[in-house]
Amino acid sequence: MTNLNKKRATRQITFVLSTCALLLMVYAPCGHSAMEAQVRHAAPPWLSLFGTAVKPDGTIYIVGSKALLLTSTDHGKTWIQQTLKERPGSALFQDRDLYSIRFSEDGSAAWIVGEEGTILFSNDGGKTWTVQHSGTTKNLFKVAVIDPQTAVAVGADGTILHTNDGGAHWQSAKSPKLITLFDVTFTDKKTGWAAGEFSTILTTKDGGQTWTVASGGNTGDFTIGPYFTLTFTDPLHAVAAGLAGELAVTEDGGKTWKPAKLPDQVGTYVVATDPESKRLWLGGNGGRMFVLSPGHQWQEAPRTTFHDLTDMAFAGNQGVAVGLNGTILLTRNAGDQWQAVQ
Repeated sequence: MTNLNKKRATRQITFVLSTCALLLMVYAPCGHSAMEAQVRHAAPPWLSLFGTAVKPDGTIYIVGSKALLLTSTDHGKTWIQQTLKERPGSALFQDRDLYSIRFSEDGSAAWIVGEEGTILFSNDGGKTWTVQHSGTTKNLFKVAVIDPQTAVAVGADGTILHTNDGGAHWQSAKSPKLITLFDVTFTDKKTGWAAGEFSTILTTKDGGQTWTVASGGNTGDFTIGPYFTLTFTDPLHAVAAGLAGELAVTEDGGKTWKPAKLPDQVGTYVVATDPESKRLWLGGNGGRMFVLSPGHQWQEAPRTTFHDLTDMAFAGNQGVAVGLNGTILLTRNAGDQWQAVQ
């Protein structure tokens, strides 16, 4: 073999070995429901992020379009990107959007819900995920986890599902209004709230089995916008938010709801409580964020992105906001400063 041929052969072998090493890293074995894993420093900008959660240990979870799951154990410095197996077939078939992820209070159990009735469950703190039978093909937009065995999911066309056996069986509850529900939350094991179209707020007193209208629900008036998000800061105080900066607030545990407004007409898709600083955060259209401190008025926070924000979560001083076009915003000082992951 000539020296030239030897050099060519050496380069070919080096290329093959390097390629194999890269493939081993990218397609390293992971949980049985994850199709692939890849280390990244930011989210793919061509994918949208719809839901996020922060476990008590600080691990960040994000779900999004095309069965996307992102996790970070180092406060967002690096991310593990996976495609969750939400239907039979290869990674090419895993294309359902995932809209919401929530953990139990102790971080041991979690559910993900999404497009066409998709439900995924983890009983090992988010390490592995298994598909559960929802019994519906309606889009599920939000899930609330009451305890490791109990959860409630809501979605399109009045869809309300609940389980009390870890998702082994999901049962359907009847909505008093045939409207799309975008958010659901619970203040205790029995008392829950859902928000949706026509500025409607529903409530349950039996853990999600039966629901009644608490506010709104005038489905004959198409000038009334939806509530996309709802959260309680404590058992008495809550805020629901939707299009054009329109809010509904309660100070008596949901007995009465009063209209309110943001300082500017901004569509709001997420409202979240920071338990550390006791502040309330709103995020929405064009990346705009508003914050409400106890005893103060709503104030707009400095804008960090121009992409719509879809979900937020806090654990201690750590917070994360996610949105369209791979948007991830992080704070480690309870929202005093937010930084975009790029």
